[in-house]
Amino acid sequence: MFSKEKMNKDSIILMFTGVIGMGIFLSFLLNVDFGVDTATFLNNSIAVRTHLPLGTIMILMNSICLVPQLIFGRDLIHLGTIANMTMIGYIADFCRFLENRYLPAAMFQVLGWRILTFAVSLFLFLICVALYMNADLGQVPFDSIAIMVSRGFHLPFMPVRMAWDFLLIAGGILAGGRLHIATVILALTVGPAVTAVGKVINRILGRDQALDK
Repeated sequence: MFSKEKMNKDSIILMFTGVIGMGIFLSFLLNVDFGVDTATFLNNSIAVRTHLPLGTIMILMNSICLVPQLIFGRDLIHLGTIANMTMIGYIADFCRFLENRYLPAAMFQVLGWRILTFAVSLFLFLICVALYMNADLGQVPFDSIAIMVSRGFHLPFMPVRMAWDFLLIAGGILAGGRLHIATVILALTVGPAVTAVGKVINRILGRDQALDK
């Protein structure tokens, strides 16, 4: 854990930019209410049901998943793991407070503005997820479950990830959440977005040249 080889300035900047950006744009997705990623769908459904802050629920749920990660996936734990599980939810909570207080209500209530806000926020959220993932500074416990199951049982990752996303969606529905289209879109697009942005990042940072040598 916390290997010095990965702790370079570029990776840390990428990771924190991704984490902060995810929290900011997640707040817009939550306010627009067209759907969020599968993990947030479950966590937010529980937060609404229990009247607790989303940030608190994200820490609690990720802490549960952190237990098997500590046993079977210690290599997946790094600075980004802690930053993701402790910061994103509270950033989203704070930004939602500011948005509801200072931004025009039409952005989240009028259909045309909601669609525009949703499209822009979804695009930027995906980019921030890709920045975080390509920083390679650890996996958030929720995401590590699919990786550990895939590795432990020698199963292809994508079917395992899809099954995990389905379980998160089912859990969110059981907790009283309403499934929206964005949740399905994010489940299908996060992987390709991470790959595409990763290629751009590697080009900018010269990682691709380093790999070619």
